[in-house]
Amino acid sequence: MTTLHDLMIRTPGLPCRLLPDMFFSDSSRDRDAAVRLCRTCPLLQACASHAIAEEEPHGVWGATTAADRRSFGDGRPWRFDDAGRLRQVCGSVSAYHAHFTYREQPCEACTAAWEQQLLADRRARLEVEHAKGGSSTGYHLHRRIGERACSLCLGAMREQSAAARRRKARRGLQGPRTVSVLPEAAERAPGVPVAVQPASRAA
Repeated sequence: MTTLHDLMIRTPGLPCRLLPDMFFSDSSRDRDAAVRLCRTCPLLQACASHAIAEEEPHGVWGATTAADRRSFGDGRPWRFDDAGRLRQVCGSVSAYHAHFTYREQPCEACTAAWEQQLLADRRARLEVEHAKGGSSTGYHLHRRIGERACSLCLGAMREQSAAARRRKARRGLQGPRTVSVLPEAAERAPGVPVAVQPASRAA
């Protein structure tokens, strides 16, 4: 089995061997320069694969920093995008959100994964509403899923609508609410006319 060490020995002119201090420097400027040099290296993929698999805690390996590699310590598949950045492989919910992090529109594979997860979440919530015997919330979940509501949820929705109509009708029978204004309050309330007592005439 050919190891990264074997490949490095067989490949002359590797930047990490010519300038090793730059690749293990504490300077952010040096790290950025090392990443740029890595992206021109013929061993880019092999080096990055080694560093991620071995969880290398220091240095720039295959155009990845230690912080980049920690993000993939859980074994998630990765790729380099067109800008040379270490990214998740598309086709998952986390990759869907990562598109927004990079100010991109999600691709078709990530959008499909997101929609599938959204559908699964709605169906799980719908099961909870069905366990309650159906509800108006369940009715709206059916509609969001794109299917006809079941009889339980439809019945709950109709009952809720009927109750709302009854409340509205009761308010209509009660008539408009009137507010009585006491004379003392009327004197203090702006815009409310106050009765003026006629002045008594002197005898």
